[in-house]
Amino acid sequence: MKTILLTNLYKSEPLKIVQSQVPEGFTIKFLTEQTERCLIEEIKEADYMLAGGRLRIGVEALDNAVKLRMIQRTGVGLDAIDLDVLREKNIPLYVNQGVNSQSVAEHTLLLILSCLRRLTEINANTHNGIWKKQEQGVCTHELRGKTVGIIGMGNIAQCLVNLLSGFGVTILYDNIFKMSDEFEKQYNMRFVSKDELFASSDIISINCALTDETKNLINRDTIAGMKDGVIIVNTARGQIVDSNAVAEGLSSGKIAFAGLDVHECEPISEDYPLKNVSNAILTPHIGGVTYESFFNMMHDAMRNIELFDKGKLQKIEQYRYL
Repeated sequence: MKTILLTNLYKSEPLKIVQSQVPEGFTIKFLTEQTERCLIEEIKEADYMLAGGRLRIGVEALDNAVKLRMIQRTGVGLDAIDLDVLREKNIPLYVNQGVNSQSVAEHTLLLILSCLRRLTEINANTHNGIWKKQEQGVCTHELRGKTVGIIGMGNIAQCLVNLLSGFGVTILYDNIFKMSDEFEKQYNMRFVSKDELFASSDIISINCALTDETKNLINRDTIAGMKDGVIIVNTARGQIVDSNAVAEGLSSGKIAFAGLDVHECEPISEDYPLKNVSNAILTPHIGGVTYESFFNMMHDAMRNIELFDKGKLQKIEQYRYL
């Protein structure tokens, strides 16, 4: 039996889904602990790896991957994998391109609307018997007519602009390349610099990859260049946002609300600057996980491993964020 090593630990219903998709002739193995040290030791027995996005897969682990034939990502982010070492060792890497794009886009829209309507605050008030209909209502805002700035225009962001198309918004976007004129016209979009996006957007949605250029992109200086009362939503990577700077902005009112599904350290720690901030909505990196997206993620990942093992999956020669 060939062994598929999973770097994430799944329990209960997620585990049942994973087990249901394991190809015939394969067995799955979970790390004893979700640590780099454990990965370095236990990767020795792996023929294939199903890699989550949190645990670092670096040179020490890959040096011990004596049987490893291929790595399959459950999602698309590649920032936890040492791609240079993979190239040197000629280990193929596959991603589930677009598999959870709709799920993350819907969660992004959920956070945007929840921030605009101050949903968490009003929900708590209602549970506590506070019934101030007009007083609370006039402190909330519609999405219609707002300018939404989107950083990155990959699969998730393209799903998001489609969801936004019925709300009557103007979309500004910054990306590594300009979208087609037809796409821009269809979704009322304009390609701008980051500085213009920050200065002109009522809502800023972060949907880009984590790179050296985007790490701490949202910081004290960039926040200072934003509109007063801006809303910031992040469903990309936590390290793109300086949480201390966002906490300061939320406290001062420069930032009206923030919706964050990803965080600098996951799970969040007791001293996380945004942990007890009332105008920050925090979710546990769950944007890409629905029943539908998780099932499809596991189905596609296991199918890729099976096809690769049979020599029917073409090897990827170039590693890039998809």
